[in-house]
Amino acid sequence: MVIMKRTRITAALLTILIALTLTSVTSCSRNKDAKPKTAKVKNSKKEPVREPPKPTKQKLCVVFGYGYTSEFWVHKETQHLKDYYGLSDETNSDQSGLIIPLSWPDDFLVGKTGRISKLNDILDGVEVCGIITLGAPEFANNALAKFREDKEESEFFPIYSLFPQDDILAMEAVSDFVLDKAVEASDNIEEIENAKEETKQVIVDGIEQIIDNAIEYILKNPKPLKADAELPTHVNNIIGTKYAIKRYVDPETGLSSINHFIIDERK
Repeated sequence: MVIMKRTRITAALLTILIALTLTSVTSCSRNKDAKPKTAKVKNSKKEPVREPPKPTKQKLCVVFGYGYTSEFWVHKETQHLKDYYGLSDETNSDQSGLIIPLSWPDDFLVGKTGRISKLNDILDGVEVCGIITLGAPEFANNALAKFREDKEESEFFPIYSLFPQDDILAMEAVSDFVLDKAVEASDNIEEIENAKEETKQVIVDGIEQIIDNAIEYILKNPKPLKADAELPTHVNNIIGTKYAIKRYVDPETGLSSINHFIIDERK
C-alpha cells in the first residue's frame, strides 16, 4: 500500500512538472514570436534659437489703423513684436527696444477725437528708422509728408503703407510703396473707393508675417526703396509666397502706378 501511494504521489508530481514545463515553453515561444514594441521617439528638431532683442537708439513705428485695431489682435501682435524686436519705452530711450506700436485712434486722441497729425508730435526728436502703417486713416498722408519736409533725401527713412484707407494718390506720394487688396473690377473710381470702406477693412491673412518681413527689410535696407524696375521684386520679398502682386492700374486713365501694388492670393 505504501509503495502504491508513493507511486501515485510520484506520478502526480511528474504530471505537475510536465505541465509547468509546457507552460514555460509556450510562454517563451509567444514572447519570441511577439513583435517588439517600438518606443515613441519625440521629435528632437528644435526651433532655431532667436537672440533676445537688444536696446537700440533707432526706432521703427508701426501704426495699427482701420481693420487692425481689435484689442485681442493688437495685444497678440504687440506681444510678438516685443518678443522679437523689443518695444520702445515712453521716453524712446536708447536703452529700450526697436518698435513703437501705435493704435488708431486710442494713441492719437486730442481730447476725445483721434488726430493722426499727433504722429508727428509722438515721433518728434526720435531717431526714426522707418514707419509701417496698416489701414492708415484719413489725412495720414499729411502726417507722413511732414517727415520728409525741409529735409535732404539722404535723411529720408522708409515708409511702407499697407492697405491704407486714406487718399491713394496722396499715400503713393509719401510712401516707398502702397499695398492694396484686390477689389472687383469697375470703371467707376467711386465704386472702387467704396469697396475699400473703413467698415469693410478686415485683417489680411498672413499679415503678421508680412509685418515681420517689412521690419526685417527696413533693418537691412535703411534707405527708402526706389520707384524703379526693382521695386516689384522688393515688394514680392516682403509679402512672401502666399500672394501674387501686380501694379495698380487707374481705371479712369488706364495708367499703371509706379509704387502702388495689388495683392491677390496665388491660385
